[in-house]
Amino acid sequence: MRIEERKDYILHQLDKKSVVTVAELSNALALSEVSVRKLLAAMEADGRLKRTWGGAISAYGSLREFSHKEKEPLHLPEKMAIAKAAYERINDGEAIFLDVGTTTLELARLIVAGPLRNLLVSTNSIHLAMELSKASDIHVIVIGGELRSNIYSCVGSIADWSLKQLFFDKCFISGNRFSLEHGVTTPIFQEADVKRLVLSVSKEKCFLLDSSKFGDDSLVLVAAPSQMDLLITDWKAPQELADGFMEKGVEVVTAKPSEE
Repeated sequence: MRIEERKDYILHQLDKKSVVTVAELSNALALSEVSVRKLLAAMEADGRLKRTWGGAISAYGSLREFSHKEKEPLHLPEKMAIAKAAYERINDGEAIFLDVGTTTLELARLIVAGPLRNLLVSTNSIHLAMELSKASDIHVIVIGGELRSNIYSCVGSIADWSLKQLFFDKCFISGNRFSLEHGVTTPIFQEADVKRLVLSVSKEKCFLLDSSKFGDDSLVLVAAPSQMDLLITDWKAPQELADGFMEKGVEVVTAKPSEE
């Protein structure tokens, strides 16, 4: 495969998903990881992508928002492990909020199937609400508002008004990217507004973020590290991530892969 064909392959992969890793490119292109890193460095210098820890992301950078359909099949083992670790942090009798996201969708599925029944679960995600409706004995509050059909979320003034009337024991928040320097970010102002409001009415602020999102920032700040109580990520996250957030006072849980 010629060098331009390799570059085209990498760009095609980034069109399909949010991130590519050095390891997977090494296998796909039959190159050493050192050669892959040199190739990514050259492509970054040409403005065709942005390098991150262990891989690369699209040059769309801070403004790119992937749809629910695009995100759902990506990094599924990691998301399921994170959701399992998050479920273990929920206590019977709590009122919790589930943010829009494909990892929180996995958490909603565990809530439906799991042993905890004396729960109140609120969400602004139509997709999560439909999943939670499968458990008739779980009390669900759906936050309405302006529907963003690409990710099935409700945002805007109606959502804001509804959330200001409520208080939660825990919230489980997602994001598009996160970094040690700035914390959790997202590319859409309205999504950030809802997330920040949920954080303000929640006693414990939990963030569910798989390792592919680490190392860069989106456009809009959701929460600085100082505003985070708990970060649950996966076993592929670099040790510097856990160490860095713990130094900033954030509890970090690294979810392990399923043994099944």
